[in-house]
Amino acid sequence: MSDKEELEELKKTFEDFIATSTQLQQSYEVLKAESQLLSLYLSNILENIPSAILVFDNNFNLTLWNSISTHYFPFLERKKPPVPQQDLTPINKIESFAGIKNILEGQGKQKPIEIETEINGENKWLEIDSSDFIDNKKEKTGYLMVIQDKTEFKKLQIKSRQEDRLRVMGELAAGMAHEIRNPLGSIELMVTLMQEDEAHKTDKRGSELLSRIRSSVDNMNHIVTNILLYTKDLHLEQSQFPVEKLLTDAESIALNTITKKQVMVEKNIAPTLLSADYELLKQSIANVLINAAQAAPIQGRITIETEAKKDRLLIKIKDNGPGIPEDIKEKIFKPFFTTKTTGTGLGLAMVKRVIEAHAGNIFFQSGPKGTLFIIEIPLK
Repeated sequence: MSDKEELEELKKTFEDFIATSTQLQQSYEVLKAESQLLSLYLSNILENIPSAILVFDNNFNLTLWNSISTHYFPFLERKKPPVPQQDLTPINKIESFAGIKNILEGQGKQKPIEIETEINGENKWLEIDSSDFIDNKKEKTGYLMVIQDKTEFKKLQIKSRQEDRLRVMGELAAGMAHEIRNPLGSIELMVTLMQEDEAHKTDKRGSELLSRIRSSVDNMNHIVTNILLYTKDLHLEQSQFPVEKLLTDAESIALNTITKKQVMVEKNIAPTLLSADYELLKQSIANVLINAAQAAPIQGRITIETEAKKDRLLIKIKDNGPGIPEDIKEKIFKPFFTTKTTGTGLGLAMVKRVIEAHAGNIFFQSGPKGTLFIIEIPLK
């Protein structure tokens, strides 16, 4: 082969090499772009998973994590992978890194573990699960840990259990209330007859004792009524009535407590017609008044004020007592909660239930100079 032919052959080989190199470069750029796109996809998936994802190598060094993980391991915000196992600060209640290691090594042999801990001042329930991290060659290259926030689920579970207990207690209380109401009616009738007899006598000591018995019967009747109202299904019987009559009749129910504490009641009631369930609202407002009278000091004061705002009525009941302690403010509308030695703790719980059944709301403002309850209810 001549020099010229060798030169041509060399030139052709070089051109083929250039063409092949160009194709390889183009293929590399395509693969690089696909790799970057895949990496972006995976990163977006990891960041949008509502659970903490942590990847450890076979030596338990942390090699990858998503941003949610820093919610549980705040120190990771200042770290770059890999993080040596000795630098890992464990979640509260996993006593040491050995706890994390035990979870990772125990994968497949136990159910996910649950821990209760405090994060940023808030109580949290976490579920921690783990599995082997397998590469595309089906070889184990480390461990995968997943931490899920189960707080809302746990709260629903707890609420469901509480409601079940309250339902059972409610059914029991309702049964007992029905049994108590019958003899109470008989006692009330006998006391009435005895008071009529005592009215003709000059010695009034018996009359005073009968008045005390009647007062006790009235209190028991009030407790029984609250139990029955709280435990039964509410079916509103709508009627239209003056708000002034509603509040006057509610005050009559609370009169025993008001009289006993020698409390003065001041009223500023705007003439307004209200469409609602009269009996349920009367009993509810009576409960608030009784609560206010019990909170007020001897010879204290209760103010009742109403205000009509567009299509809603505000009923404001204020006492001049010492106010509600901070540690029980969140509990006062809970059923069976009471700070008194007598009573069921259903009064304000029943009030809240009735007001909400009317699409209304009840809230309070309390301080050292007294408590103001505000009942907000639609006029129609």
